[in-house]
Amino acid sequence: MNRSLVSVVQEILNLRDTTDVNGTIKSIRAGIPLQGYNVWILACGAVLACIGLDTPSPAVIIGAMLISPLMSPILGIGLSISINDRDNLIDALESFGIMVSATLIVSTLYFILTPLGNITDELLARTQPTTLDVLVAFFGGVAGIVAGSRKDKTNAIPGVAIATALMPPLCTAGYGIANMQADIFLGAIYLFFMNAVFIALSTYLITRFLRFPYTDHPSDAVKRKSVRWITIFIVLVFIPSGYFMWRVISQIRFEQNVETFVEEEINSGSHTAIDFEYFRKDTLTEITLYMTGAGISEDSILWLHDQLANYGLEGCELRFVQNMLPPNEEELISRATLQALQQIKPIIDDKDQIIDTLKSQIALIESDSLPNGQIGKEIHALFPEIDRIIMANHAYSSQWQPKADTLCIFVVDWKAGMGRTTQRRAQERLSNWLQQRLVVDSVEVVGI
Repeated sequence: MNRSLVSVVQEILNLRDTTDVNGTIKSIRAGIPLQGYNVWILACGAVLACIGLDTPSPAVIIGAMLISPLMSPILGIGLSISINDRDNLIDALESFGIMVSATLIVSTLYFILTPLGNITDELLARTQPTTLDVLVAFFGGVAGIVAGSRKDKTNAIPGVAIATALMPPLCTAGYGIANMQADIFLGAIYLFFMNAVFIALSTYLITRFLRFPYTDHPSDAVKRKSVRWITIFIVLVFIPSGYFMWRVISQIRFEQNVETFVEEEINSGSHTAIDFEYFRKDTLTEITLYMTGAGISEDSILWLHDQLANYGLEGCELRFVQNMLPPNEEELISRATLQALQQIKPIIDDKDQIIDTLKSQIALIESDSLPNGQIGKEIHALFPEIDRIIMANHAYSSQWQPKADTLCIFVVDWKAGMGRTTQRRAQERLSNWLQQRLVVDSVEVVGI
């Protein structure tokens, strides 16, 4: 039973039986040479990526990823190292270098000539690669080489092209050159080369796992030397991404600590911080809080500074900006307005109810003067057994019911000769009709 289960698992996970070794080598080698159509596709992909980054438009960026031919020489580099094919390795490196240079030239020219050219979130997103980007590049490369080496080709290649995202960071590096911003250029070019290296690494590992045949069989010493240099190179490429990852995690934790501090210590009183921003100055971080509501006393500010250590915010300085919004924060204006409306909505609703009640009273007083008013005529027509009727309005409120209510009292003089039962039924019918007709809270009919 155990052997049967092991056999099933091995059969499911087996890659070698469905591998087209010769076809894969031939296909990757065919994509290495830089031909005329590749140059045109590369240039179009670079322009599309620049437009998508500049607008910004994620859909256009995805389109640029799909048509970019940058993946081919990178797969060629990984395969050539794996099977010890030096001639194709040189060709792949040459094509890779030309493609990178051409993309940088096109993207630099675009960002020099574009009428927009402002830094966008899409550009900034490609300037601080982390270890997560390493994982994306590696597993994307694994999926790419596994899919490309099958006898029955799959549709995974477009997804790999989107996931590994080679063209956008390279065009972001062109933005850094065009605007002479070294930090953007270095961050983006590092992301591009990191993606390229780990795609090539995944190609190398999978082709070795699938036992692709060597073109020129190396000795054991050469194998060990190659593995050693590859390991050193990969570690050197990986280290900066770990540093960026540490910075991103530290920033996220810092912002979470500030948000917790604001919610628990500041927004719990009569004052409210609607937003905050921080500036790092050497070893000191200044947190600027934009406040609304009552001002904060000096004693409260000193106490809040003492509480910073409880939230992991040692070495921070608080700065309060009272009744002002941070610059360029239209969203905060809308949020503050919404909060204010939510707070006064119950008050407005109560006022509306009082106004409606008063309007009903005024309309009743102005339109109906019994017995000569319209309602008086209707009563005499519907209730001929009434001899006289007198109406009085009384508005009242109580501490249990803050809205004003209206009590209409009708004093009815019934015609002589009515029995008590008939009079009681007529009185109930009159009371129900008056309450519906007058649209008041309550009606009381008193017979005399």
